[in-house]
Amino acid sequence: MNMYKTGEEVLKKALLFSRRRRPLAQLGYVLQREQTHIKTPEFRPASSWSWIPVVGHAVSAVRYYSQDGHFSTPVGQSLDLRNPSDPQSLTEQPNPNPSKKNLFFRQLDGCSSPSDVLDFVTNKTQTQRRVSNSLTRIWTTTKKMSDDQRRYELKLMFEHQGFEKLCQGVIKEAAKMKPEDTAHSLLALVRLGVPQRSRVVQTLLRVIQENLNHFDERSLSVLAGALEGMDSLQNVEALKQGIRLRLENDISLIQNILPLQSIMRAVGKDSSDKLKKKLEKKALDMSNDFTLPNAEYMLASMATMGLHSRPLLEICCQKIEENLQGIPFSKLMMTLKACHDLRYRNDALLLSMAEFITTSCAMWSSKQVILLLLEFEKMHFHPVNLMDLFAERVIQNPNALTLPDVLSILKVYSVLNHDLGEQRQQFLDGITHAVEAYLDRLHPGNLLRAVHCLCMIEHFPVLPMERLLQKVTLDQLFSQSTDKQPIRGLEQLLHTVDVCLRLDQTALPRPLSVPPILGDLPPPQHQPTPLGLLSMLKSIVGVETIEEDMVVEKIYHIDFVITFSPESSEGDKPLQDKTPPQRMAVICAPSSAFCFGSTHPRGRLAMQLRHLRILGYSPVLVPVQELVSLPEEERAEMLKRLLWPERDGAGVENTAAARTGEE
Repeated sequence: MNMYKTGEEVLKKALLFSRRRRPLAQLGYVLQREQTHIKTPEFRPASSWSWIPVVGHAVSAVRYYSQDGHFSTPVGQSLDLRNPSDPQSLTEQPNPNPSKKNLFFRQLDGCSSPSDVLDFVTNKTQTQRRVSNSLTRIWTTTKKMSDDQRRYELKLMFEHQGFEKLCQGVIKEAAKMKPEDTAHSLLALVRLGVPQRSRVVQTLLRVIQENLNHFDERSLSVLAGALEGMDSLQNVEALKQGIRLRLENDISLIQNILPLQSIMRAVGKDSSDKLKKKLEKKALDMSNDFTLPNAEYMLASMATMGLHSRPLLEICCQKIEENLQGIPFSKLMMTLKACHDLRYRNDALLLSMAEFITTSCAMWSSKQVILLLLEFEKMHFHPVNLMDLFAERVIQNPNALTLPDVLSILKVYSVLNHDLGEQRQQFLDGITHAVEAYLDRLHPGNLLRAVHCLCMIEHFPVLPMERLLQKVTLDQLFSQSTDKQPIRGLEQLLHTVDVCLRLDQTALPRPLSVPPILGDLPPPQHQPTPLGLLSMLKSIVGVETIEEDMVVEKIYHIDFVITFSPESSEGDKPLQDKTPPQRMAVICAPSSAFCFGSTHPRGRLAMQLRHLRILGYSPVLVPVQELVSLPEEERAEMLKRLLWPERDGAGVENTAAARTGEE
């Protein structure tokens, strides 16, 4: 039986009873039983009520019955379940004995666990305020519990006979609840883990849809908090859309910062550009009153909503930078994640944050530092001092690292191409010891990624390499590939390992190589070079000496190869004293190939430069973004400095003139 019945079905039952000549009183009883919002479900064990698969028809015109039995308007129109003749129908009925009413809520506040609340309210009369406050009290009592205690208490709650009765009371009283009561009830049910497709949750969603125009700022804020944690169900999305439409029509409804942030997170990325602009303007108007928590949660709200407002981002980041000393680990992580999601990097904030973590490193656990380093790596930010200091901790106690810690450290230090200096060998010995300790537990995919990271930093430990290149490991690797780990990606990683083994020529006890199992790799991806760069290079070094778009070792793309003949570089030296032709590999690197705010190449690019030198090339890095930002006459000067950094401008011009023959 569907949750919501049409008037036609009720009328059919009424006619059936009239044909049987039932008394009018019985006909009224049938109509009362068919009122969907107050229909009492038959008693079932607590384990079964929660999984009733009911979804309201959020986009179709369905007629409801309110408490007085009148037809309501179709969904999509303004719907008010209150009886026009009874303005108190959504509020608690006046109690002739206020002290008795207050006693109930005072005793409710004394309950310290969900079971205490259910024991107390089971035999009490249910009203809309009582059921709402009872649910809120249940949720409140669990917030300060430990995870294990909370799981145990919630298990007892779902098994308690009174919880079924309390949810039935919510279904009965939902139509009469005030907006704040329905919002708090929904929030409590969602936070307690009640299935979102259950009848009680869906009933509240529908009642809230119908009365959304009566919600004030506070009620909308509570409702937004509930919707933020809900799945993308039909009624949930319909309610979010209703909030968006209401805000587009009247943004002045929001007057405070916290409700604004809650609503921003609830309406999400599907909001229209018009609404995003209005919310941005509203937030900027309130920005002078931002506290540190306001700034932190505003960043998170903007990331959830997909609102990239540079003025608002700068205001929030400045507030956070000024108060770093008082920010706990969780808020630092939240800030970094929000900036990453919004693709916003504030160099002052990142530098200050890295310096703060470095100076207070003793108070941070290894797990916390690693998680922060991972977030820095996602933003391409290279905290040199912090990574040097943490490397000392790895050297001192590599046995304290867990397997996820080891994999994360390898990723960060290889991708950011961190120069360990004098402690390089000690660090590599420590991290290799940690890898070998977990060798038997490493999934083939994780083993490949670990070895790939070690190859990027030019380190080739024997045991991990041998384990990876065993036939049984490679068979498992390709047989367990998934959509998240496709075969093509595995082949590219293996090919990189093979190139490192061949080119770096490390001294191993016995030669190792990747078996010939790799297929044809696709050509490496590259961005188009700036217009006019080729002609500019030709004017500098000569027309006949430049080749375009070369691929080396199947994985490295070179934009331009400039070959200088011995005659042009060594003049009239005897033939036997002349060196082979010099080859320059010009690589146009985007900003993403460098660490943020510098020209320090990241791991993949650094490995390519190393291998090109081994193959006889002189690599030249051209930062594309910096080049295209210059006027045309300054671009040529920049290219000359990059091609011949050891020579002054006059020497470069004379050499270039000689190579072009001064024609």
